[in-house]
This record gives sequence, C-alpha cells and structure tokens, in this order.
Amino acid sequence: MRRKKKESKFNKINIINILNLIFITILLLLLVKLNMIPKNYMMIITAVLTLYEVLCIFLTNLKNKPCKIIGIVLSLLSIVGCIFCSYYLYNGDSFLDKAFDNTKKENYITYYVVTYSGNTASNRNDINDTVYYVNNDSNINNAIDTLKKYTKSNITQTDNIVNLFNLIGSKQASFALISNSSYEILFSNNTNLKKENYKVVYQFRIKIKNNVNSNKTGSKEKFNIYISGTDFANLSDFNMIATVNMNTHKILLTSIPRDYYIPVSGTNGIRDNLSFIGVNDVDTRIKSIENYFGINFDYYLKINTNSLVGIVDAVGGIEYCSDESFTTTHAVILNSYDDSKGRKLNVKKGCQHLNGIQTLTVARERNAFAGRDRQRQKNCQAIIVDIFEQLKSVNTLANYNNILNSLGDLYETSLSREIIENIMKDTINGANWTFENQSVDGSDGQDLIHLNSMKGWVMYPMEDTVTNAKAKINEILK
Repeated sequence: MRRKKKESKFNKINIINILNLIFITILLLLLVKLNMIPKNYMMIITAVLTLYEVLCIFLTNLKNKPCKIIGIVLSLLSIVGCIFCSYYLYNGDSFLDKAFDNTKKENYITYYVVTYSGNTASNRNDINDTVYYVNNDSNINNAIDTLKKYTKSNITQTDNIVNLFNLIGSKQASFALISNSSYEILFSNNTNLKKENYKVVYQFRIKIKNNVNSNKTGSKEKFNIYISGTDFANLSDFNMIATVNMNTHKILLTSIPRDYYIPVSGTNGIRDNLSFIGVNDVDTRIKSIENYFGINFDYYLKINTNSLVGIVDAVGGIEYCSDESFTTTHAVILNSYDDSKGRKLNVKKGCQHLNGIQTLTVARERNAFAGRDRQRQKNCQAIIVDIFEQLKSVNTLANYNNILNSLGDLYETSLSREIIENIMKDTINGANWTFENQSVDGSDGQDLIHLNSMKGWVMYPMEDTVTNAKAKINEILK
C-alpha cells in the first residue's frame, strides 16, 4: 500500500512537468512557424528551455520538500509564461499570414450618372437623353459598355468636364457619366460648382483587375517599393519610393510631392498632378512614376489614410509637436472634401495630444503652410514616428489585438511575408540598418490637371533634384 501511495504521489507531481513540456513545445513550434528568429538563436532558446524543463523535473522529484516546492513553482511560472508568450505569438503569426501579399486581385470602381437637381429622373429607366462623358480615366470604356445595357440613349464624349457640368447646371444638357472619385474631385477643385445643384440618378460598379507588380518568391536582395497613401476618393496624397538593399542593409526613402506634375503613362505626354494620376487605376500611377524615374517597382504598399484614424485611436492617440501654430483649412471630418460641414482644428506651437481624426486632419493639411506639400510630408513623417513611439509603449501589450486589427485594415501590399522575415532575421543577427531620406522638389503653380479636364495646383519638377534622386536610388541598388 505504501509503494502504491508513493507512485500515485509521484505521478501527480509530474503532471505539472508534463504540462510544462507541452506548453514549451507549443511555444517552440510557434517560434519556428513565425520564422523570424535566426537558427543560432533558435538553438539557444531550445537549449535553455530544455535545460529549464530538466531542472524542473529534477527538483520536483527530489525527496527534499523545499526543492520540490521550488520545482513546482518554477514549472508553474514556466507554464504561465509559455501561455502568455504563445498567445501573442499566435496572434502575431495569424496577423502576418494575412498582412502581406494581400493586394486585391480585383477592385471595383463606382460610376455615377448625374443630372441637375430639378430633373424628375430618379433611376436608370429615366435616362432618356444624351449622356456625356470626358475620357479622363482608363476604365471609362468599360463603364460605357455597362451603362449601354440599361439605356438606349446616346453616350457621347465631350472635352471638358467643368464645361459639361456648367451646361447640366443650366439645363442645357441632361446627363453626365463620371466616376465617384472624379465627382468628388470636381467639386473640391471648382468652388463655383455647387453639389446641391446636382443629383445622382443612377450608380453602378465595374470590376477592374489589379496588375500591380509583385515578387512572390521573396528572393530579391535589392528592390524598390512604391508607397502610396490614398484617401476615400482614391487620391494619392502621399507618394514615396522605398529602396532597400538587403546586402548593405541600407534603406533610402524618396518622397514625391502629391502635386508633382509628370507625364501620365499611356497618354503621349499629357502631364498631370501626381495625386490625380491613376485615381481609378493604380497601375497607371505606378507605371508613370517608373517611367519618370527610370526604375522598376518590385512591390507596392497602399496605405488607406482613413484607417489611420483606427490605428491612432488603438494606440491611445499620439503626441504631435509642431514648430508653428496653425489652423487647418480642412475640417475634422471623414470621407468628404466639404470642409463646411465640420470645425477646423487649431494646432498650437509645441506638443499636443491628438486622437485619430485629429491626426488625419493634420496629415491632410498643406494649404496652411508656406511650404505647402513640403511641410505636409514632414508632418506625415513625424506622425509615423509618433505612432511607432506609441507602439513601443507598455500600453501596446494591453491593446495588442485591437492594434493588430487596426493595422490589418490600414493597408494592402504585394510585399511577401518572406521579405519581412528576412529583414527581422538580419536585424536580430545584429544588422545595422541605415535610413536615408531625400525628396524631389519643384516650383508651385497652376495648370491643367485630371487629364486636362480642370485647372488646379501643380508643382513643376526641378530636374536637378530628380536627377540627383535617380542617382541616389541607383547607388543604393548597386
């Protein structure tokens, strides 16, 4: 009876060690799946955890009662630690699975059929007069083909979208076909046109394929990434070339102002404000920048600027510091260019706490500064740094899942997970990554934009800054 009692007691104590071994194994498997720890470090971690488990088994099976208690305490601490770490590793790994190479292979563009507000037409069956359009986007023919399925009216091209809407407003024309993005842009750039004088009779979507370049093998050691920040109308407010050399561990960030006036790919030299290029087709924007800078983009990162609100709120806001006091010309609102609908944000000189929508308002602002878009680029860089400072704080752990969920909606990218894993391995192995920044510059003015359909702000490139930027990109790649 005495022997059986000892064996029973021995088994009960070692259940803790068995559980510890299971959770240590799960932790190691998650680390292997994460694939961001170099092999030499994985060997060390495995050896340390194995020795720790052996120590726990040894102590809990000694006859000395204090040693048994120490062994049990160490095993319990190990189990709790493994569960805690495994939870974060599992969530992190799940996030990484969906966070890279997540570009949508197909996108949709919404088109409107617009008429004057007093028109009795209220649906597609009431489109009974000529529908005019301006050929200012690469998907217009698909939209015309779709619309022809629902109306027998003539669909006719005209040259100037502002003139067209003036004719509709004065009832000299009845209908216009226009993308939702172009519709918003039209009213934001022409204050003499009032949106309340028009109405949307019919809206529909067409499907477009996303042909953004991507290197799915993740094998390149030197590559360019196009980083684009877009708003709700798909205007590109932020444009950057990130040039990465995995061998020299150098990263060059080349900023391009949103007003940069460059030739549009596929238009025989027509120039446009960069923010409008490819408003309905990101491939056009990418190809235009590639042609202008004489480079190829291997990867693409599109940041949804509206989702910036989510991540800033998830990290509890940011501390933004300004060198000057200013009042934003944009209102503190989402998904609208109509700044009359909200209050403006007063930013004081020095540091202040901003929530998500306030941060987005500052990130959008350019007209309040003498340097216009140059200062906005600086503000955006400062906001990015502020967000990462918040991500490093202890509060991040408590809000871990909310932050990952916010990040998941923040962007889409053709970057492969393997590239990020290799960067992390190099970093853990002691690679000293160096960052360099440069920006092309130009002179401000006004010219025809949106493929010659309206007048707006542009920045005429200074060719010497472009030449220097090209040379620096090629230097990093070499």
